[in-house]
Amino acid sequence: MGSPDTLSDEVDARAGRCVTCSDAASWMRVVDVDDARALARCVDDEGRHETVDTGVVGGVRTGDSLLVHAGAALQRRTSGDASRRTE
Repeated sequence: MGSPDTLSDEVDARAGRCVTCSDAASWMRVVDVDDARALARCVDDEGRHETVDTGVVGGVRTGDSLLVHAGAALQRRTSGDASRRTE
């Protein structure tokens, strides 16, 4: 598995799907962080909210983008990154 700042081998970001189970992985923006429980409240491009486990990527901040699969963040892009998505 890749480091927290690189895309896991198990997610094909171009297809947006996990190569193991074929579930969709999607980019979500962090709107609130609970560091004590390693959770973040996130929103997708369509306005849907989800609570996401951030234990793998750690250190998320409001405004960061997370690649989320099965309720867990697999990759983090900070709000200051020029390129926030892999398409």
